[in-house]
Amino acid sequence: MHHFVLPILIDLLSAKGFDEAQLFEGTGFESLDAAMQLSLSPIQFDNLCGNAVKVSQDPLLGLKAGAKLDMVSLGILGYALMSCASVNDSLRLLLRYSKMLLPSVQVSLFPNEKNLAIIAKAPELPPLLERFYVDSLFSGIIHNLRILTDQQVTNIVLELPYDPPENIHLYSDVFGEQLLFNASRYALMLDKPTLKMSLSSANPSAEDVFRRECDRLMVSDVNLGIVSEHVKQILLSARLDFPNCKTVSVRLHMSESTLQRRLAKEGTRYQIILDQVRYTLAREYLQQTLLPVGEIGFLLGYSNAANFRRSFKRWSGMSPAQLRT
Repeated sequence: MHHFVLPILIDLLSAKGFDEAQLFEGTGFESLDAAMQLSLSPIQFDNLCGNAVKVSQDPLLGLKAGAKLDMVSLGILGYALMSCASVNDSLRLLLRYSKMLLPSVQVSLFPNEKNLAIIAKAPELPPLLERFYVDSLFSGIIHNLRILTDQQVTNIVLELPYDPPENIHLYSDVFGEQLLFNASRYALMLDKPTLKMSLSSANPSAEDVFRRECDRLMVSDVNLGIVSEHVKQILLSARLDFPNCKTVSVRLHMSESTLQRRLAKEGTRYQIILDQVRYTLAREYLQQTLLPVGEIGFLLGYSNAANFRRSFKRWSGMSPAQLRT
């Protein structure tokens, strides 16, 4: 992902008068060239994008970045998406390889009789970084589908869980007029006629070749967070009784040392993933229940409310009470 996103971010920040040094501050990289020579872990990429969001102070940065993404710049994945027969086929292929694009974002497709809803979320990330990622994903999807269908994609419904921005016309320019802000989720909906549209670049034979190459890249790239994602799902399914690292390693059919080594290759640790899961569940309990803060802390494995409050402040930059209000 970073090979085609970072140059776009630098262009957007340069237009606002910022330089590369501010984007790479505290990341261990000094320049774009240094970052492009390495395979970044999801955490490193999150840090870089988080810097861009913080430096720009532009809530529309994701929208603008997505509008500058094009399929060709995505390499093999882009060619695979372009080679699909229809919009629906391309979106389903995008779901299959979504971790190659945005390893920290969960993407799902929910079809019904009238449309297909693309749901994206990253609840363990800071809200502004989650917004940046999802805005860029949705904006990039529509920008490219319009190119590949000769501008025929029009009937779009967009749901966003934040207040309408002052310059809402920028959203209308990309998505049209069916915008729902202060929604309960991030969702992009396309109707059935749109899903059936043919892509101008469809090539079934080439699609098969590109898809196999994407599969090979998925398996070989340790930075896609495959093992860490499994650990996260185990912890989320446990909910109230989190297993320790040794127990998780048994569930994954490997030794504890092997698990720790695989997680290190993906740029993370068991404790980091556990904190991410606790943060996700803490936000869920705080926003969807009336449980006292101390009881939520107890459910998440904290011996007292003060320790939970300190951890939550470290994760989110705000207190549990501030999140609720």
